[in-house]
Amino acid sequence: MQKKWNVLESCPAEFVEKCADMHPIIPQLLWHRGVRASRDVESFFHPSYEEGTHDPFLFTQMPLAVERAMRALKDNEHILVFGDYDADGLTGSAVVISALREIRKRIGSSSEIRSYIPHRDEEGYGLQMAQVDRILEESVHLLIAVDCGIACPDEVAKLRDHGVDSIIVDHHQFGERLPDAILIHPSLPNETYPFKDLAAVGVAWKFASALVAHARNGGIDVPVGFEKWLLDLVAIATVTDIVPLVGENRVLEHYGLKVLNKTRRSGLRAIIQNAGITLGRINARDIGFAIGPRLNAPGRMEHASIGLKLLLSDSEEEAREIAGRIESLNRSRRETTLGMMREADEILERMSEPSRIRVLWRDDWSPSLVGLVAGRISDLFGIPVIAIGKHGDQWIGSGRSFSFYDITEAVKRAGEGLLTRAGGHVQACGFALASEHDVSSFAERLRQDADAQLDDDTIGPFIDVHADLELRHIDWRLIESLENLEPFGCENPEPAFRTRNVEVIAKDIVGKDGKHLRITGKAGDGTVQQFIAFGFGARSDEVNSGKRIDIVYTLGTNEWNGNRDIQCKVLDIAAYRDSTEDCAEDRLMRAGLIES
Repeated sequence: MQKKWNVLESCPAEFVEKCADMHPIIPQLLWHRGVRASRDVESFFHPSYEEGTHDPFLFTQMPLAVERAMRALKDNEHILVFGDYDADGLTGSAVVISALREIRKRIGSSSEIRSYIPHRDEEGYGLQMAQVDRILEESVHLLIAVDCGIACPDEVAKLRDHGVDSIIVDHHQFGERLPDAILIHPSLPNETYPFKDLAAVGVAWKFASALVAHARNGGIDVPVGFEKWLLDLVAIATVTDIVPLVGENRVLEHYGLKVLNKTRRSGLRAIIQNAGITLGRINARDIGFAIGPRLNAPGRMEHASIGLKLLLSDSEEEAREIAGRIESLNRSRRETTLGMMREADEILERMSEPSRIRVLWRDDWSPSLVGLVAGRISDLFGIPVIAIGKHGDQWIGSGRSFSFYDITEAVKRAGEGLLTRAGGHVQACGFALASEHDVSSFAERLRQDADAQLDDDTIGPFIDVHADLELRHIDWRLIESLENLEPFGCENPEPAFRTRNVEVIAKDIVGKDGKHLRITGKAGDGTVQQFIAFGFGARSDEVNSGKRIDIVYTLGTNEWNGNRDIQCKVLDIAAYRDSTEDCAEDRLMRAGLIES
């Protein structure tokens, strides 16, 4: 599918002059990542742990949280860490549990530290009243909720009424009423913590760091660097939860990747081996496409507690066994999801009326996997998507969107009087409905909401083109400069380049079933460059020899049999327009008003 090309404006000449010692394309990329001053360039390229991370005690209620957790350990109380079932909840829970266990060991406490991860389909997201009743039966003294709890004031109130204190470690959207608990959440009203976009694992790491600092100040001999060794877990969910990789998140991800690449965790080492990635060379992409899906697979296919057990395992034999089980679950997850996506394609083909949102449902779809279906369709068409499945009597859905359309708020508006539960972020949500009649009513309300809130110029599919690039400038110096921009992710995307007027001198259809293209192009100055176009086999006629094209691509490396080459990976192609057409149309493309 041809996309709309949003060609970003060139950065000011004076900023380019300040970066004269860099590759000439880098100032443009820095500018569109919010780097405006020379002093910010160094901190972006070389994040400082000491200067780039904030004191955890800047959280307004952090002293209260630390004091209550330490009292529980010293008084041998029963602590329950209640975490969400996704990678963010699992890693965040593992961070908190690891810190509590270490301090418990150092002070000789007999405090019981247990975990609870709800079943994704049977129990759903967050703290439910049925779980509260179970917690009260187990004589818990302190509940620590990780990646959930901020939208559960009634459940927390019932716990408090029965003598159970709660610490909420969360980052999700919250309602008009906040829980009567100790709240560690960066975006609460009047919260003084300066960085608002931490993943839940980042908030959990702040809590753990504060616990460790307090313990050391009290004379407890927690090993130097203990909290830094938790950053491998932080690195994982900071990617999988798609929080902005800027500011403190960029620092945590930068150092978290260093720790992940030498992780001491038997479970992570086993997953890495099974995924076929190389310890010591893991990047954010490996997390997103290999580690994250495997950690999420147990929750989608069986029970997420398997993933938490893996993260906390200190036995290599046990870790290998659990990782093997997870590998099997991930294969099943992949096969089932592919089947659901084929069914989703059939539903889309039957949709006759255009809409600015897609809402799809089937009663045989697994609610645990509908988010993957929604994400795939959303990425493909550049529109918000809701996918809904059924478990028991409930219809459970998941949504994916973009920064321009808050899908969680949209679901709440459309689902008023219909939803049995809902929550999430701007770009992702989860919810439940009681009946199929409610589903169809909800879908129609959502379509009306999206049509009112969005216009055709807003929705995609779009590609942000970060810079124009001449083929002669593609060299190893540029590749090394781009590597300094990593890790890539939300708000720090992998740069996309455009080269105009490329003559196709050769093409090859490659891959199984001819799904991919290898294109050899030549610029006007005679520079020849090869491009790989994954999934472009059906567009082969657009790149016949002799044609002139505009091409958008990313730059990276490809290693094969010990050879390392520069790789240009195609994102989109378009027929070249002559200079007369370009003057008028390029301005419209920049404004996103026409398709390429």
